[in-house]
Amino acid sequence: MTEKEIVLPGLTGEVIALDLGAEDGVPLVALHGWLDNAASFIPLAQCLEKFRWICIDMPGHGKSAHRPIGCIYHFTDYVADLHAIVREFAQEFAQEFDSRKCNLIGHSLGAGVAAMFAAAFPDKVNRLVLIDGIGPIAGDDDDSLIQFRKSMEFLDQVPPDNVGNSHGYATWEELKSARLCAGTIERRSVEFLLRRGANWVGDRFVVRSDKRLKQCSPIYLSQEKVLALLRGIEAPTLLVMAKKGIIIEKKSTAKRIAAIKNITTATVEGYHHVHMDNPELVAPEIENFMARVI
Repeated sequence: MTEKEIVLPGLTGEVIALDLGAEDGVPLVALHGWLDNAASFIPLAQCLEKFRWICIDMPGHGKSAHRPIGCIYHFTDYVADLHAIVREFAQEFAQEFDSRKCNLIGHSLGAGVAAMFAAAFPDKVNRLVLIDGIGPIAGDDDDSLIQFRKSMEFLDQVPPDNVGNSHGYATWEELKSARLCAGTIERRSVEFLLRRGANWVGDRFVVRSDKRLKQCSPIYLSQEKVLALLRGIEAPTLLVMAKKGIIIEKKSTAKRIAAIKNITTATVEGYHHVHMDNPELVAPEIENFMARVI
């Protein structure tokens, strides 16, 4: 499988992407989950080499630039980053595939960003694939004050310039163990993420991701607002849910599915990172969806 890095424009700095698979294949723009990076799509790309995978390191993640001093990571800013990236590729898509529309694939946070982009720009999205995520996190209005205070308290924990001592990890195994403890994910999948997401600095491994990513949002959208946005998606959509993932048992998921006009759902064995841990189960769902005449 061919693999190269490309530099793309973002809202506040350079966005780095992995360009994988067939150079002349149908392009898929892929967005990873929170605190992951572009390497999270390598296992899927290995199963679906006939596509061209443009896998983004979202700002603050992987090798992409961090937000400038004084910024926080607003969810809607990721939509603006994606807009700049899609605009960069629009002419290329039109020349090669007779369409300025793109195909989007998102996992978790990336699924939320992809869904909101598809709602905002229905004329720019051909097909949409969501993996164990369907729209942004919603908040309860009654919890707004608690949420706001929790977000602001983070400002006392991390300096505004995002500098400060990071303890790092003395060995590769120590780093892997820490990531494995953070959630249910296979060791092989962790290897993919950390090879791209960590650096050897001095005498320790230090993760690349911006510490400010751990600041929770000051204000969440309500569930009703999320549903109103999801109703704006016009592209044919595939939602792949993991049986032991994070959305399948949420009460809100059924309402979100119903809000999207043209949606197909599939459920496969696995946990939240099912596209990495069990790519052989997710790949056929994507391949069949992309091949379908709609």
